[in-house]
Amino acid sequence: MERAGIPTVVMSLRPEITYGVGVSRALYARFPMGNPLGEPDQPQQQHLVIETLLGIIESATEPRTFKEFPVRWRRWERWL
Repeated sequence: MERAGIPTVVMSLRPEITYGVGVSRALYARFPMGNPLGEPDQPQQQHLVIETLLGIIESATEPRTFKEFPVRWRRWERWL
């Protein structure tokens, strides 16, 4: 898709894997596996994730751009 001029961005919960495969752009979030858009029943948080992903497409000026999502999973202790 990138070669065809269509920019892509990957949502990552495991940055070591995402970085290793060489994607063009990625957003890493400290969320549990299976929850890439955030906590259930938190539409504002989920919208923020999507807005951040789209922002990376607009702002990334060089290949292999990786950003970390600034919000952490609030209920993390339930998932350990």
